[in-house]
Formats: sequence, C-alpha cells, structure tokens
Amino acid sequence: MSYRIRPGKPLTREVVRIAEIQYRSAIDILRRQPDGPYQAIHDARKRFKRLRGLLRLIRGAAPEFSARENARLRDVAATLSAVRDATALVEALDHLLASGAAGENRPALSAIRARLAARRDCIATEETDLEARITAAIATCQDGIEALGGLRLPRSRKKAVAVLAKGTARNYGKAVSALETAVETGEAADWHDLRKHIKYHRMHVQLLSRAWPGEMALRAGTAGLAGEALGDAHDLDTLKTLIATDPDTVGGEAEIAVLRVCMITRSTRLHDEVRKTVSNLLRDAPDVLEAHIAALWRDAAG
Repeated sequence: MSYRIRPGKPLTREVVRIAEIQYRSAIDILRRQPDGPYQAIHDARKRFKRLRGLLRLIRGAAPEFSARENARLRDVAATLSAVRDATALVEALDHLLASGAAGENRPALSAIRARLAARRDCIATEETDLEARITAAIATCQDGIEALGGLRLPRSRKKAVAVLAKGTARNYGKAVSALETAVETGEAADWHDLRKHIKYHRMHVQLLSRAWPGEMALRAGTAGLAGEALGDAHDLDTLKTLIATDPDTVGGEAEIAVLRVCMITRSTRLHDEVRKTVSNLLRDAPDVLEAHIAALWRDAAG
C-alpha cells in the first residue's frame, strides 16, 4: 500500500517515498481531471491531508521542515477550497434530509437546499481563474517534491521507532484532551479540534499498519467513523455561520427557524455518536499507547 511505512526500512527514505507518491498522485489528478475540475480538486485535497498527517507524525524529529511544508500544503489547499466549501453546505442539507431530524420539515429543508445549490453553482461560475489556480497548485506540488530532498530523519532503527511512537502518541494525547474539552464546553471550535486530531490519528495508524494490521485497521475504521460524524457536525456549524452572516441566501425567518431546530437535533445526535464511537479508541493514556506502538514497531522491524 502506498500510504504505509515499511518496518525496518530507513525512515527518511520511507517518508520521502510516501510523500512523493501523494504529491505525484495529486499532480496527476489535477492534470487529467477525469471527472471534472471540482472532483479533481476534491481528490487532490485528500492527498494534501495525507501529506499533512505524515508531516505531523515526524514533526518532533524535523520541526522546521514539517512546519514549512505543512504551511505550503495548507496554503495551496486554501486556494482550491471555495466551491468545495459551498458544496459541503449542500451536503449538510442532504444529510439533514436523510436523517430523522428532518421529520415533517422536508419541504422547508428542500427549499433551503435548492438555494444553497444555486449559491454553489454561482460560486463555481464566478471562478474564472480556476485553471490558473490548478496550474499553480501543480507547481506547488512539484516544489514540495523538490523540498523532500532536504529531509533528514534519524538513521538508527531505535531512534526511528521513537520518532514514530512519539509522533503517534503526541497527536493521540491531543485527541484525548480535545474530547474532554469538547464534551465539557460543547463549543463548535472544540469539536472541530477533536475532529482534526481524530483524522490525524486515523492517518497515523494507517501509516503504521504493517506493525499489526488487524489492530491498526480496527483503530483506523473507528477513527474514520468518528471523523465522518464530526465532519457532518462541522458542516452544520459552517451553515450556522452562513445564517448569521448572510441569512437571505438561506431563506426566510420561518424557514431558518425550522432549519435551526433540525440542526440542533442532528448536531446533538452526531456528538452523542462520536462520544460512543471513541470511548474505546481514546481510553488509554498517551504514554501507554506510545509504549505499545514502540513495542509493535520494534518487533515488526526485526
């Protein structure tokens, strides 16, 4: 698998190999656009997220490199986000309509969805410089590939194990803390912070899956379910922001009142679902997970 670190191989070489695969995949998708430019952008942004997850894993051993390349990826993704962000709001309405939260309010929600879809299409029409931004994104990916030549990670097997175990545990510990904070405050920003760390944890166990495929696949699957639920909740929070800043785009007062009730119901269910989903995933202390990952990786590396 392309997004897997091979135990026993030089860590720098493995990280460079994986990063280059992700960069070249993004370049190929953006150039060919087999399903159109917007799907290509969506697929390329997935590669950027995987690259950022890889950088977060090794950040402790290469802080300057990781910070610089993470900023590169964050910035290029931002240049390609406008239509994707508008599409996410349409999908939020789709999920509301498909959930039990809609109830008898389907006509009002359907009308709002139609307006949000029109807004998305308008944004797409106004993106007259899209091809130029895609070309710039391809150039940025090529720069990222060149920058990989400057990465230097520990060469000894013992130190490489420590980098991977500590990197995984560091992000995992932030996920544990983020869950506690989100449950306590209920604030959208805190749930979004949890989402970020859960998604990175999923990437990290995918990267380390050759150490124990069964356990890592289970952790990745659980984190994936939680990440999807948190993503749906984040889209609702983004919709809430649009209601506050541009209510006329969404609908009239009566429709918005209906939408708010449905959003609260759906958001509450999603957060309850997340708490149940991650109860076992985040049950261990970070130092326990670090020791476990280190032991697994030492055994796998031979």
